[in-house]
Amino acid sequence: MDSAIEIKDPNLLLHIHNIRTVLKTRSGEVTPVDGVEVRIPYKKTVGLVGESGCGKSMTAMSVMGLLPRGGRVVEGEILLEGEDLLIKTDVERRDISGNNISMIFQEPMTSLNPVMTVGKQVMEAITLHQNVSKDEARNRVIDIFRAVGIPEPEKRFKAYPHQLSGGLRQRVMIGMAMVCRPNLLIADEPTTALDVTIEAQILHLMRKLQQEEGTSILMITHNLGVVAEICDSVYVMYAGKVVEHSDVFELFDNPSHPYTLGLLASMPSTDSSKRLYNIPGSVPTLKNLPDGCRFCDRCERAFDRCSKEQPPLYDIGNGHLVRCFLFDKEGRA
Repeated sequence: MDSAIEIKDPNLLLHIHNIRTVLKTRSGEVTPVDGVEVRIPYKKTVGLVGESGCGKSMTAMSVMGLLPRGGRVVEGEILLEGEDLLIKTDVERRDISGNNISMIFQEPMTSLNPVMTVGKQVMEAITLHQNVSKDEARNRVIDIFRAVGIPEPEKRFKAYPHQLSGGLRQRVMIGMAMVCRPNLLIADEPTTALDVTIEAQILHLMRKLQQEEGTSILMITHNLGVVAEICDSVYVMYAGKVVEHSDVFELFDNPSHPYTLGLLASMPSTDSSKRLYNIPGSVPTLKNLPDGCRFCDRCERAFDRCSKEQPPLYDIGNGHLVRCFLFDKEGRA
């Protein structure tokens, strides 16, 4: 186990403890989430960042119990206020997912029912989990539509998903996730389809929800600008593993894993003469993972040991964890 933290920590709303998730494919099993440890305190926002295919969304699906057919968590625990979600029944998990945990999905067109109006879909999320009248539920839907920046919310209430733009559909999904005021909001690339003005409004709305309701947020994104704006701490994932973790200020002031350094160097700059850095190569496929460090084939600082052994997480001070042999106390730091 990489972390020495007490498993049932009273300061944590959610503790994803050393989970390993496998998926069945035609050519055998693959492991998109391999020993992932994420800790989400009460009333805090935690970022989970990395390139596409690194396991961020699959980690969230493991928490929500929404893995594709043949997918299962085979190791570890997912502790919500100390209770392991993995031993709950399907009925218990559905109840928890509505009242305690909500998720904003990455693809709104595939997440919304195409033959039901968006207003009724959000109403259903309320009436299914809370004892309110239809009129009250309808009013709450219109209020949340207005809050997330949907114009003419009374009119849009009666619209079908195909009648809305991608940005409006995403705002409907955000409203659906927020309307029940969950203890934990998992946001999977929630602002990808939105322009920067609406993105700022949505991030402001999330912060307001957190301040007023005490909601914790797991922000899954590849946008480090969003991370800097809203997150308290950050986990960087690569090829199914967490490779770096620290509070947000430490990560930007002292990025330490070569992959994190590459991500930050790839961010656009106001200096037009500066050429964007490009991390060489690509994320390895789950069927062809390296024997050693999963980033070694793309790392400019790799040495012999990196291709033979998988590094553990090293604590380099103040809880800053880095999965890299460069920080081995026996000589490569």
